[in-house]
Amino acid sequence: MTSITGSRPKILVTRRQFQDQVDRLNEVSDALVLDRPAPATPNELQVAATGAHGIFAHITDTIDAAAMDAAGPNLKVIAEFGVGYDNIDVDAASERNIVVANTPGVLTEAAADFGFTMIQTAGRRIAESDRFVRRGDWKWFEPLDLLGVDIYGSTLGIVGFGRIGSAVARRALGSGMNVIYVTRSQPEDDLGCERVGTLNELLERSDFVTLHCPLTQETNGLIGTEELKRMKPEASLINTARGPIVNTDALTAALRDGEIAYAALDVTDPEPIPTDHPLVKMENVTLVPHIASATIGARRKMSEMTVDNILATIAGKLPPNCVNADRINWG
Repeated sequence: MTSITGSRPKILVTRRQFQDQVDRLNEVSDALVLDRPAPATPNELQVAATGAHGIFAHITDTIDAAAMDAAGPNLKVIAEFGVGYDNIDVDAASERNIVVANTPGVLTEAAADFGFTMIQTAGRRIAESDRFVRRGDWKWFEPLDLLGVDIYGSTLGIVGFGRIGSAVARRALGSGMNVIYVTRSQPEDDLGCERVGTLNELLERSDFVTLHCPLTQETNGLIGTEELKRMKPEASLINTARGPIVNTDALTAALRDGEIAYAALDVTDPEPIPTDHPLVKMENVTLVPHIASATIGARRKMSEMTVDNILATIAGKLPPNCVNADRINWG
């Protein structure tokens, strides 16, 4: 793939971004930033992408074949602001010789901090206790009110032992938890944690189950009615990965019927969760708006890496974090 010459390339930035990173793009291209409260609709995205050489994409964008064809033959790179890129049709991009890149590694520690925070939030009923106080229900010290479960000495089951999953394990081990896990591939370092043979075994043994696997065809709906029934009635489910990994209706029923005790969700299906959804009204649920990587440092570095991926491709180089390099013609 050769560098882009002639007129300045157009780069579509689908959401508001750090201005200094937009400035970096504008040094060598014309950046079109969709600075608006809500994500673009598919039709709006296609119109905005027309003639684009690159797309700075976000999880709220569906970058499918229609969007790529709307951009046209100039499109060379789709750079995702984040690690997960399930919103991009990588097969369609590869067929069109379009690079797809992401930002791995940079948000690991921020996401792991948050994941462990959600474990503690579920175990100690933090959000529920906050609502208790704000409603004016706290009248006096009550020794049997809002009892949670011990973090220390409990068993944490981690589904997906990649960068983030193993970083959560480090935090859990430091807090005296027993850690078991399931994962697709052999980790470089299991940190002394126990790898179990099946998801069912993990669900049956864990006091807390936390999800850190990517969203794929295999993991879509991974946690459904039967899986939730295998969990302990006092157990909690934490999801900071992707909403569709958990069947929302099944989770709602399990929480309502006492099959599990608690859920702490950074991601939902649908996302955002409608305000009239039954989960929103449940006391034994913590809901937050997809903020696992939402620290200034992590998000700024994600933006820098996304721009790095775009600028490299414009210059005719393999971007630092290309996910489909083996399927692209670089001649």
